[in-house]
Amino acid sequence: MIRHLLAGLLAATALGACNREPSSAEKDAAAEAAVARAEKAARDGKVAPGLPVAANPAKPVAPGSLPPAFDGHWGMRPADCDISRADTKGLLIVKGDTLTFYEATATAKVVGGPSRYKVVTDLTYKGEGQEWSTRETLELTAAGTVLLRTGQSPTKTYRYERC
Repeated sequence: MIRHLLAGLLAATALGACNREPSSAEKDAAAEAAVARAEKAARDGKVAPGLPVAANPAKPVAPGSLPPAFDGHWGMRPADCDISRADTKGLLIVKGDTLTFYEATATAKVVGGPSRYKVVTDLTYKGEGQEWSTRETLELTAAGTVLLRTGQSPTKTYRYERC
């Protein structure tokens, strides 16, 4: 009798283990493994089924250069993105290592950064007959739709939205 009860208990435990929901740690580990496999496939030139393929694969960024994710038109206010206006004083255009503001242009040299979405830059500005340099952090947030430009001395953050 005890043998049958023990066998039934073992069978129930085995079935319970099959039906249990994976823990959040197991789900996280599975997701990380899937991302790692997809990244490896992309590096090897193989694309996993169902993954989107970029029309123009990203080229490696030269040391000291801004990552291409920063390129684009950015506005401090929605009106700054209106190309029919002449008073777009909050418009910032990033193309390559050049940042073009309303009355100045800056050349960026990346000096560090934790990722391709956040970099520390030395910016050399020219505008209105003057030249000056600053060290600023550029960071993309909100899935690349917001650019934060933070000066280090004095500390001040400017927020731009992608046009």
